[in-house]
Amino acid sequence: MATPVIIGVGAIAAALAGRHLVKRGVFGAKGAAEQWARGGFRQKMDRKEAIAILGLKDGPSLRNRIKDSHRNIMLANHPDRGGSPYLASKINEAKDLLDKEFSRR
Repeated sequence: MATPVIIGVGAIAAALAGRHLVKRGVFGAKGAAEQWARGGFRQKMDRKEAIAILGLKDGPSLRNRIKDSHRNIMLANHPDRGGSPYLASKINEAKDLLDKEFSRR
């Protein structure tokens, strides 16, 4: 009779400890949730939104990271692999906007 009670208390303790660790961000869950942009897309994409969509930071290495970031995000969101065609178009639009900006310079 005591064994099920001990197992139940242990399961509750493990659940509470896991919840506490997730809230603190130990497993990366908090950081991953903060990466998502709030709200929807703008009517006309600007540089800031394009950088956010590709998950990049503005700086001197931005030009070198566009291609790799676009490839990784498209692998996860490509319509042929079950991703959304709308999101894929926004990802491609972000890459095109940044590429066009750097080709003008």
